[in-house]
Amino acid sequence: MANTDSYKKNYSGYNLGISMLKMLACFLVIVSHIWGVNIVYTGPLGWIYFLREYAVPVFMILAFFFSQKMITQSDWDKILKRIIKLIVPLFVWALIYWIFYKLLQEFLYPGYDLKVKDLLWQMFTGNSVYLNGTMWFQVNLIVLTLALALIVFVANKFHNELFALCAIVCIYLQYAGTMLFIYKFKAEIAGSVGRLHEMIPMAVIGYFLAYYGLLEKSRKHWITTILVSLVSLWMIRYYTVIPKPDVQTFDYGGLRHIVLGLILIFMFYAPPLEKLPKFVHVIVEWLTKYTLGIYCMHRLVGTLLHYFISHRTIDIETFTFFDCVLIYVISYVISFLIARIPCKWTRMLVE
Repeated sequence: MANTDSYKKNYSGYNLGISMLKMLACFLVIVSHIWGVNIVYTGPLGWIYFLREYAVPVFMILAFFFSQKMITQSDWDKILKRIIKLIVPLFVWALIYWIFYKLLQEFLYPGYDLKVKDLLWQMFTGNSVYLNGTMWFQVNLIVLTLALALIVFVANKFHNELFALCAIVCIYLQYAGTMLFIYKFKAEIAGSVGRLHEMIPMAVIGYFLAYYGLLEKSRKHWITTILVSLVSLWMIRYYTVIPKPDVQTFDYGGLRHIVLGLILIFMFYAPPLEKLPKFVHVIVEWLTKYTLGIYCMHRLVGTLLHYFISHRTIDIETFTFFDCVLIYVISYVISFLIARIPCKWTRMLVE
């Protein structure tokens, strides 16, 4: 009975499909950063390569889907805790990367010129070109969480209208190329600020998905949802049904990224996977528990693996698909070990 009660407590409202999607999206991030570009774009691996650039939209939409309630209620205690949980890995992983790359500079790559300013750029923009540019996502989460919460607090009755207006304006700016002037600034600023306006529509859509209960409604017609999602994926991949902006973007501009992110979320959320045996839920949660740690450290693991296995240059974008799997596994093991340290601050680095 105790086990049953514990299971109900841990998995009440838990969506198995979304947990599986988080694991897939985390792996797709590794594929996006590590996998070599000169591959055959066909078969199952071709689909993995195609989906790699839509992992970030999935993460951003889900982040605000799950934080909608505290934003709507202006629950500043929870919002503050969320900001702290975002800042701790942002700052600490910046320091870890800086130390490791500084050691690499001293002993393995003498031409790799790393300075204290690179650490500061990494901490406050998440986008140092010499460290871990992937963490711009954390900075955007912090800014957007505070921005949406402030809009709700100040314009409570009209906040949905303001959210929608901001999203529409940002999408227009992406297709018009209006924000490209940001490229005139340093790469660290351009990367984070430029992507910020591309993330706003995704954050708003994630918020609306929860606010209006749209994902829950899809579960009533889950077979239709899956079929429509699969057909849509096929159409978007092989036909230009949703064109990308004709102008340069900051990697995630345009409706295509938003739509693909939504399709994947609906496809994984709708099926009634909660009917599967509870041991399946436990296994999936165990496998997906450390996506944050894997996301934060995969570039560092990739760099070290790249050197010690191949003794090539510091450029890691020549790996194979199976190297990506290995990096995922190694990052998971390291995250698991970090989580065993009896300290909540270290667990924030990986959970």
